[in-house]
Amino acid sequence: MSTKPGKKKPVNASQPEKSVRREALKKFYRSFLPLMLAVLLWIITISILHLPEIKEAVMQVFIQFTLSSALVFGKLLFIPVESLSYPNITVSGYTMKIVMECTAYNFYIFVIFLSLLSPVKWKQRIITLLIFIGAVFIVNNLRFITMGYIGNYSGLLFHLIHDYLWNILFGFMVFLIWAWRYNRNIEDTNDLKN
Repeated sequence: MSTKPGKKKPVNASQPEKSVRREALKKFYRSFLPLMLAVLLWIITISILHLPEIKEAVMQVFIQFTLSSALVFGKLLFIPVESLSYPNITVSGYTMKIVMECTAYNFYIFVIFLSLLSPVKWKQRIITLLIFIGAVFIVNNLRFITMGYIGNYSGLLFHLIHDYLWNILFGFMVFLIWAWRYNRNIEDTNDLKN
């Protein structure tokens, strides 16, 4: 048996190192399995909601809820908001048509699964779910109000912000809330174990 100079023999990891790696991998799966399951269930649910037999009814429920809540939200903030024809909303003179994607239904459905599948106590899951739904509800209603004012200022700017910025902001908001709630609850659980 000869060894060539410059080549090192592969070193087998010791048993404690393997155990540490295995434990880290388990922790990783435990942490991200709920996220992966939430994405999978979200895709399945969205696919079901888009079945031709129920799509129209689902759209009407989400659009009506969004239109009604945006009108109430605007009135509470003393902002000139009205709906002269369904499914349109007018904010400060700028009229927008509410379509299914405007309802944030994607985010509502995703945060429901993400909250309920998190590996924390049920009380914390419900609290996280309420925080998520409240945040999505408020931000989505503020979106209609700000987009009305932006639309009055510039149609081009309206489309850029509407198509890109809001989706990025919603996604970032969901990630931040999940990271905050998940890390907080994991730390609380670890404190209880020690």
